[in-house]
Amino acid sequence: MSEVVVVVAGGKRWALPTARVREVAQLSALTPVPTAPPPVVGLTQLRGQIVPVLDLAPDGGGEDARAPRPGDALVVVELGPVRAALWVERVLGVESDPAGVEPLDVGALFDDLRKRVNP
Repeated sequence: MSEVVVVVAGGKRWALPTARVREVAQLSALTPVPTAPPPVVGLTQLRGQIVPVLDLAPDGGGEDARAPRPGDALVVVELGPVRAALWVERVLGVESDPAGVEPLDVGALFDDLRKRVNP
């Protein structure tokens, strides 16, 4: 595995390819989208662009789930022209070949979301 950004989301450690990470930001405001499929928790504005905010917790966080709030960490990922912000608990840093992390395929995440929106 090459260099990755390691984050914690849903109580799990995830590895995001550095080639897909554009920036780490803080959530300023979140606009809910009531009809959006999971994992979309809402929309936010980053540098004048509206981006969806996605939750990586597959079960919505379980019993300890809470809604995103201002100041929470976001990792902005990009695949071609598509950009999204991943809502995470913590950003642990950049590592090479980290142990005990789940690799996150950004392309598969976006493809799954497209299928949910356009079945």
